[in-house]
Amino acid sequence: MEQKKILETVDHTLLKPDAVWEEIQALCDEAMLYGTASVCIPPSYVKRAKEYMGNRMAVCTVIGFPNGYNTAEVKVFETKKAIEEGADEIDMVINIGDLKAGREENILEEIRAVKKACEGRILKVIIETCLLTDEEKKTMCRIVADAGADYIKTSTGFSTGGATFEDVELFARHVGNRVKIKAAGGISTLKDAERFLELGASRLGTSRIIKLIKEEEAAGQQPGGNEAAGFGAWTEKTKKELIRKAISVVGDAYAPYSHFHVAAALLCGDGSVYTGVNIENSSYPAGTCAERTALFTAVSEGKRDFCAIVIVGGAEGEIKDYCPPCGICRQAMREFTNPESFRVILARSEEDYKEYTLKELLPQSFGPENLYNRKKGVVQNEDV
Repeated sequence: MEQKKILETVDHTLLKPDAVWEEIQALCDEAMLYGTASVCIPPSYVKRAKEYMGNRMAVCTVIGFPNGYNTAEVKVFETKKAIEEGADEIDMVINIGDLKAGREENILEEIRAVKKACEGRILKVIIETCLLTDEEKKTMCRIVADAGADYIKTSTGFSTGGATFEDVELFARHVGNRVKIKAAGGISTLKDAERFLELGASRLGTSRIIKLIKEEEAAGQQPGGNEAAGFGAWTEKTKKELIRKAISVVGDAYAPYSHFHVAAALLCGDGSVYTGVNIENSSYPAGTCAERTALFTAVSEGKRDFCAIVIVGGAEGEIKDYCPPCGICRQAMREFTNPESFRVILARSEEDYKEYTLKELLPQSFGPENLYNRKKGVVQNEDV
């Protein structure tokens, strides 16, 4: 299975009690760069993470975590507060004591109440399989389905055990088509992640998958076999190859008026590269820059994950100086990238270049999150 397919199922998770904002921020950066399903973070960081990422990445948080013995009223309040602050998905822990005592109706009503508080957002129900018998797990498959939740989830990762292949197989046999499965806790290898998905899981809760992929990248094994995919693969060799691609197309620029030729090479997260040149027009505003030519071509072909861009240029196509992007191109790149990690290289040759993050070139940028109505939790412009 391609690593990209695995990443698309991952709730990139950091729930340790001593987590600080800098760690949460790094988690968000990784999730956006590698294209995970969401970040799963403590409720206290939801608002800040949503403001930081806007709509570029789903924010998941946990309710009644990790023991589940909060009252239903408290869980509903927690859920409403999380939604108000920007949560897109909710993972809640059941009251395990109620299950052990046979108070199934209490659990059913609690899940229904939390689902109602989610206001249409995804709800995943954590049942902590390591503490349950197989019969209790089967009971929870029925209850979760009857309550209208979206996922049944194996574990918090904070009890005596995590996800097992046997539990995911059991879920797959008993939840039917109404509920999806999330495996979480103790997923320590890419092979295990793939196996959980093969057995029926649609989501994986883990903090380790991206770390494992980074380790493979460092060892020269890139996602999907690509030579230059992902920020972890940002090597001197990758930079030089990208510079070489940009230089190779600078002669294709259409610049009969300014005679200033510009070329760009855009690196996507899957390792593919799109090149572009400036195209002028006798009506000057109708022209376009090399950076936007490359970016818009990639976007028109379905690409949304970008790592870096190289820009070269000079009068009559002779590259003598660094060629920084114009303000419009910086804003265009801002729309589709994470400014903290997206790299912009201004090159004169493979050996002579300057490297920046987009944030350094556009420190106070305007992004989709600026259109986000935090009070109502809706996007003002449906096109964003």
